[in-house]
Amino acid sequence: MPLFFNALEATAHRLSLVPPMFDYFHTLGLHALVAAARMGIFDALRERPATCAELATTLDLDPHAADVLLRVLAGLGYLRGRGGRYRLTRASRLWFTTDSPTSLVAGLEFWERTACVIWPRMERALRDGSPATPFYDLLENDPELSRSFQAWTAALARRQAPAAARAVPVPRGGGHVLDVGGGHGVFSLELLRRHPLLRATVLDLPGALQSAAGHPRLTPRPGSFLDDDLGGGYDAVLLFNVLHGLGDQEAATLLRRLAAALNPGGAIVVGDQFGDSLMPGRSSRALLHLLDLNYLVATGGRVRGFAEVAQLLREAGFRRPRHRRPLRSVTTELAVART
Repeated sequence: MPLFFNALEATAHRLSLVPPMFDYFHTLGLHALVAAARMGIFDALRERPATCAELATTLDLDPHAADVLLRVLAGLGYLRGRGGRYRLTRASRLWFTTDSPTSLVAGLEFWERTACVIWPRMERALRDGSPATPFYDLLENDPELSRSFQAWTAALARRQAPAAARAVPVPRGGGHVLDVGGGHGVFSLELLRRHPLLRATVLDLPGALQSAAGHPRLTPRPGSFLDDDLGGGYDAVLLFNVLHGLGDQEAATLLRRLAAALNPGGAIVVGDQFGDSLMPGRSSRALLHLLDLNYLVATGGRVRGFAEVAQLLREAGFRRPRHRRPLRSVTTELAVART
């Protein structure tokens, strides 16, 4: 919820001169954003600004309700209002118009369902340290939820993949990449685009692979990366946004199996959020702690620092882990190591 306090507002909040209601309003802000995207408000403003009356007529909305919602979206920074007309901000055009390659609209059901299914069980998870619900079983048993989750993660990956792919070491003559838990296949597709002789295998659960785009050099392989055979003879392994969903023992076991599946001198690229290399600021720290809580409650995983990931890699048999921060991909940093 992109609220930006001025000095007076920040002081009032810090001194508790106002009641601590912002967490409640954060939830209202999320649902307002979801409703606006689903009703087509952002799409209606793609071509030109519009007044509240024009949007209410175009989208068949109650005029007063539309006015309230538009003022909320402007206050949150998703719209700009001037002279009675509203226009998109860069963030809303990038993330909430359906023709954007990084649109999150198809992933909004996952946002809402997570809030309704997982978060109400947080207290139980915090008492015994186990996930609130079997997250991946939940996705596999609910095709609509799985599609929404893959759409959300694919949108983020499209933003990150070009920068991340430049940091993946692959043989000049081609080779074979294993994309572990890659579902949508976006990172593999970017690598295939950059390397015309490369082949890729995406290993993920059957439901996740339904969203993967087809490509003659991409092979979807249904299975569990924790339990099923990984194959072998790979020159590189991608492990993007997987490690944070695993407990320490699961992570250590998976990394050892991946080391065994790589050719000598093969590379692993771990993409994740690292807790010891934050952007400066209280908000960044708070967001990281919330992510840590989210992973704990949803999957039993956690945020790790690069130093922890590097140690796990060394213990699994990898050499010289290096920390990379791709431009335009600040939310996913990389740990790169070789067998």
